[in-house]
Amino acid sequence: SAKYPSLHHILAVDSTTLKIDIRQKPRAGINASTFYAYAGIYAMAIPTYHIRLISKAFPWSIEIKSTTPITCEAVWDALHSALQENIADSEWGMLAGEKKLRETIEKAAKKRGQSDADKALKRIDWLGDATIFRGLEKVEDFQKIRLLPGSDPVAETWVVKMS
Repeated sequence: SAKYPSLHHILAVDSTTLKIDIRQKPRAGINASTFYAYAGIYAMAIPTYHIRLISKAFPWSIEIKSTTPITCEAVWDALHSALQENIADSEWGMLAGEKKLRETIEKAAKKRGQSDADKALKRIDWLGDATIFRGLEKVEDFQKIRLLPGSDPVAETWVVKMS
């Protein structure tokens, strides 16, 4: 990527042509030839063993830790898996005054429920219709305010762009 030379171009928001509907497992949601061409490629130019993903679209941070260098597939899988988790009672409780977001989540869950036997609210529902992964970017100001006070920063913290 021209803007993010340390990040593989298939993951960078400014250079990827890949648009993944993160509701599906990456292996199913990405064209097979593209998936197999990039899945095993290192996510970063320098082998990296810890990447943190954050987003303006959702409130969770996603930690990717590995004893082997993190691949593009590991990034896609971590994002998909994290968003398949159920929304916790405390997370729902924080939305008591957020009528629009609650309605977005409930509408997405109802739509997902037509093809998913699990009726629990999931983190993917938080995104409403914005479930397309557009890539990763660096947003320094957001990364600073998003870091939980008292926690250690991760050098490879990337912001997930969804649409």
